[in-house]
Amino acid sequence: MLENANYIYLDGTFSVVPELYFQLYTIHVTYLNHILPAVYVLLPGKKQCLYKEMLQEIKNLAPNFDPPNVMIDFECGSMKAIRNLFPTSNLYGCFFHLCQNIYRSATRFGLKTLYGENESFAQQIRCLPALAFLSITNVIPTFDEIKAQFPVEGEPILTYFEENYIGVKSRLSRPRKIPKFDIPLWNVNTNTLQGQHRTNNVVEGLKKEQSFVDAQIIQADADARQARRREQIRRETRILNLLNEPTTTNVEKVMALAQNISLKSS
Repeated sequence: MLENANYIYLDGTFSVVPELYFQLYTIHVTYLNHILPAVYVLLPGKKQCLYKEMLQEIKNLAPNFDPPNVMIDFECGSMKAIRNLFPTSNLYGCFFHLCQNIYRSATRFGLKTLYGENESFAQQIRCLPALAFLSITNVIPTFDEIKAQFPVEGEPILTYFEENYIGVKSRLSRPRKIPKFDIPLWNVNTNTLQGQHRTNNVVEGLKKEQSFVDAQIIQADADARQARRREQIRRETRILNLLNEPTTTNVEKVMALAQNISLKSS
């Protein structure tokens, strides 16, 4: 499965590891429209050299391991290791983790309570990850429009997002600085329109219910397809309809998309 997978999903968890280790790192793969675990690794840290050594060991065991598409959780060390060992792989940032990162910034800046109690404020914050659904060329112009009407209270989150995901605008006519995570990495427009996964949310779920794996494997071997939850289907339909609506502006699309995502469970 590992060598033949078109998509792989990388993720680390820190709450279920022995004391000698820092994280349990997993690699999941797509198999017959299911996401299944292929590799479990205990790592003592999250430095680039550790990820590189891990991936090299996997390549030694599976010489044809060269994934075309890799979804990551915005961990810089793993990103650099992947780009070093798999230079032709397409990297995609997990939308679930993008939303989590923005929510954590709200907590870090003391805005968690305001976010939870003021829906208008919360919707403005959710507009930031909602930009990921637009085409890449429309992200920055739409961000500039959103920035112009952003609530003053949310400026620390706005600054965090601009520095890390957009790039701060330099003086005069100079281009923006290169952000920590460039737009093609976290943009999900193409994946959404093509029906591809934009998040490793399933991986998060498998952490909580490992017994689910056995049932998934049985279903996959029988080529059975598990029906999506009705609410998820309705939400996906709303998102697609919004993206394909030609009469709305990009800002209107982002505001509407913000009503269909959650920073904690996207």
